[in-house]
Amino acid sequence: MLSQQSRTSTWLTALLLVAFVVWAGAYSVLTPAWEAPDEAGHFGYAAYLVQRRALPVQRLREISEFHQPPLYYVITALAMMPADLHDSTGALNPNPGFIWAGQGGNDANIGFHVSAETFPFQGLALALHLARAVSVLMGMLTIALTIAIGWEIFPEQRRIGLLGGVLVAFNPQFLFISGAINNDNLLTAAATGVWWQLLRAMKRPEQWRRWMWVGFGVAVGLLAKTSMFVIGLVAGLTLLACAAQRRSVKVLVRGALAMGGSAALVAGWWFVRNQLLYGDPLGWNIFRVNFKSVLRRGPIRLSKVQEFFSVQFRSFWGVFGWMNVNAPDWFYTAAQVLLGVSLLGLALWLARRQYKNLSGFPRSALVLLGLAIAAQEGYMLWAITRFNESWYQGRYLFPIIGPLMILVSLGLTSWLPKRWSPVLAIGLALALASVAVLMQSQVIQPAYAIAPSPKWVLWLAPNKTQIIFGDVIELAGYKIKEKKNDSQVVLTLYWRARQKPDFDYSAFVHLVDGTGRLVAQDDHGPGMQLHYQPTAWWPGDIVVDDHMITLPGQLAPGAYHFRIGVYNWITGERMPILPENQPGGDFVTLDQALHR
Repeated sequence: MLSQQSRTSTWLTALLLVAFVVWAGAYSVLTPAWEAPDEAGHFGYAAYLVQRRALPVQRLREISEFHQPPLYYVITALAMMPADLHDSTGALNPNPGFIWAGQGGNDANIGFHVSAETFPFQGLALALHLARAVSVLMGMLTIALTIAIGWEIFPEQRRIGLLGGVLVAFNPQFLFISGAINNDNLLTAAATGVWWQLLRAMKRPEQWRRWMWVGFGVAVGLLAKTSMFVIGLVAGLTLLACAAQRRSVKVLVRGALAMGGSAALVAGWWFVRNQLLYGDPLGWNIFRVNFKSVLRRGPIRLSKVQEFFSVQFRSFWGVFGWMNVNAPDWFYTAAQVLLGVSLLGLALWLARRQYKNLSGFPRSALVLLGLAIAAQEGYMLWAITRFNESWYQGRYLFPIIGPLMILVSLGLTSWLPKRWSPVLAIGLALALASVAVLMQSQVIQPAYAIAPSPKWVLWLAPNKTQIIFGDVIELAGYKIKEKKNDSQVVLTLYWRARQKPDFDYSAFVHLVDGTGRLVAQDDHGPGMQLHYQPTAWWPGDIVVDDHMITLPGQLAPGAYHFRIGVYNWITGERMPILPENQPGGDFVTLDQALHR
């Protein structure tokens, strides 16, 4: 029978995981396509697997993600299979003004975003969102494993594990990466799983099966990203420490064979393949040639190390897009305060020698968490001596996000009596969830303000039409709304580009009486109000445009109709309606009338 605490914590865990899937799912859907680090390259790898049914090979002077191990891409490729990859809907339209495009631009958008990439998804857009959904599930697994770590160490204080899970789940940067195509998601889940399995192995180091599962987790991580070797090194040191503590060579030998054997059996083939193809097990030689631009030239200066810590901290919590969309300063200050309070809490916990209340295992487990954090940060410090600022990203600490947040949780809960811990956890969960929503709605979305409307907007058009002007622009719907004072009426037109217009055409709206006499009109270019005129449109773009019609002071009773047309404002030439034999020829009269 489960205790009341266990049942409650299980339900709270389920609720947290569902909440994370909703939040991360929203990030994945609302963040425009390709606006996450290297997303186009990661997508290209998975798409290659779907289309070629073979592993890609690195080629000299070809920039791609083909140097990465394949497991994440195999999983995402399976998810992408229902999509038609031959349908280019949603493909990346490169933006030369992108800040990292090297052409002097300062735009946050790597590509031009169009209606075609929006919901309901199809083609490449559908494949992208299916792959992003896989990442969301990997993020959910990381949270569940983080909670499991906390429960393994503090089985009687489940609030510590739950709060650790909350801190991971509502970290805006973790949500952003979990909602993107990125192999860091599998690496993070695998690494968190290894920390959990290591804790279990530490309890019963003589059981070789537990070390086998550690090795399996390391192998999964190595097949996601080769930086997993750091976690493998910590796992090896942990085994060595357990054998030394037990003074047992048998534990060391059996554990090493189980862990090393399972890792080699699952992941060894990848390194053999690299050796055969590239002459080294990591494929490093060809990587150095292709990515020469990211290698550091000369020794690193102290100022660069200071910059590294600053950028790493900020981007661990929230620097979005391609490291070019910052959160407000108050957010980073709040994160500093949160960590500061936690560190003081840990110091207080140590000063009071509360760790003496713990048995040997929890103390050893906390040492392991600290070692994990130190090893990963040490690896990053080594890495920045060889690579430039592109390696300053805080997401490279996500393999230790579980251990880190468990320690932060311990520090925060140490301030309060046990009975107040649930209040702290619930309060922090609500606050962090609210901040996560704020980051998406007030930081990320405004950075990628998209002028064309999503495809589902047409569902809201009360009057559907299919009036085609010159086989270039289609009037797909309209809505009539009268102002309260009856002196104005707003006609909302839903335009759709059938192909890319070659001129910034204007549209006229004529209000005519029963005899065809013009009584009011409004002319302007479709999209002019959005600063998104026709020559900027892409095929399939939907542009919602309002025409404000001011009515004459005295209108005779009767029905008044709207006539719509599109014309070249320089020559005055109107675009014909297709098919050309329709009544009116170069304008359309809307079915819905204005009655007076």
